[in-house]
Amino acid sequence: MNFFIGLFYILLVGLSSQVLADTESSEVAKLLRADSHAPISIMGDHTHKESQVMFSYRFMTMKMDGYQSGSSSSNYTKARTHSLGGHYMTIPQEMTMNMHMIGAMYGTSDDLTFMVMGSYIDNEMKVIKHTNAKKRTLESNGFGDTKIAILRKLANNDNAKLHATLGLSLPTGSISKKDLMFGTKEETLGYNMQLGSGTYDVLPGFTYAYSEDTYSYGAQISSVIRVGENSKEYVLGNIYKSNIWFALPFNDKRTSFSLATELKSQGKIRGNHKDIKTIMNFAQNPDSSGSRTIDISLAINHVFADKIRAGLEYRMPAYNDVNSVQLDTENTVMFGLGYAY
Repeated sequence: MNFFIGLFYILLVGLSSQVLADTESSEVAKLLRADSHAPISIMGDHTHKESQVMFSYRFMTMKMDGYQSGSSSSNYTKARTHSLGGHYMTIPQEMTMNMHMIGAMYGTSDDLTFMVMGSYIDNEMKVIKHTNAKKRTLESNGFGDTKIAILRKLANNDNAKLHATLGLSLPTGSISKKDLMFGTKEETLGYNMQLGSGTYDVLPGFTYAYSEDTYSYGAQISSVIRVGENSKEYVLGNIYKSNIWFALPFNDKRTSFSLATELKSQGKIRGNHKDIKTIMNFAQNPDSSGSRTIDISLAINHVFADKIRAGLEYRMPAYNDVNSVQLDTENTVMFGLGYAY
């Protein structure tokens, strides 16, 4: 993944030379374009002028079904086999995650924008007990982690923009969610059914955007760096992401279609959740964590009025390489609304 991060740092530096050569040029008022924002799944993609405010709502649903081992599809037999030998008692079959996100951005100056985002998460996982084929649906829901960030404009002209982001994720999401499995007593759910990281996470990034009259494109690199160990004695893996998008505006530039790709690497969980006494299935095993993925997405943005905009994005996996055995991601859909004044 260091190759990907290095590649996109080089890309941003090369592209930003177009901006830095003309940072003194004045901004020209233009018709608000739908593609002035990235696809809806990309956070912190733009800044605001002094005293400008924007509120946003996003809804994301992600579906996981079937099994993946390494970069290949897997099967029930392998999903039941423990990474250290033996067999799990239960086997996850599918999982759905729904997330509601509320965000706000405020331009403290023409060069600095403050951003905050909170979330509410609803997880559902269907599991089967091997010995009697009994099935059960496990659930967890509640508030996720809260993210705050400062976006600093580095360069800006009529066509190109470059800004840096430095954020912090606050551990407001629970890492102690339980549900009744196949016994008579609630047990701690697996790692991906928990609602937060339990740690303070640093969120650095850079975003570049370029637009011409008939097209636009952009690139973003971002990371999630975990700090310390959480109260349950484990640490989620760091995340490194690179995003690229290309958009075509039409309808007087109030609507745009875009094609995007995301390269993402997430490390394995370090340590073990101290309340998971028995590893019932691979979702409770830290060995079944961490992945390298490439996703492709199609998106549409639309500006309904000068203050209201909407976005819709459909994402599908193009490449997936996971550690041990994990549920296979099928698709992700995100919808969002924004109101600025």
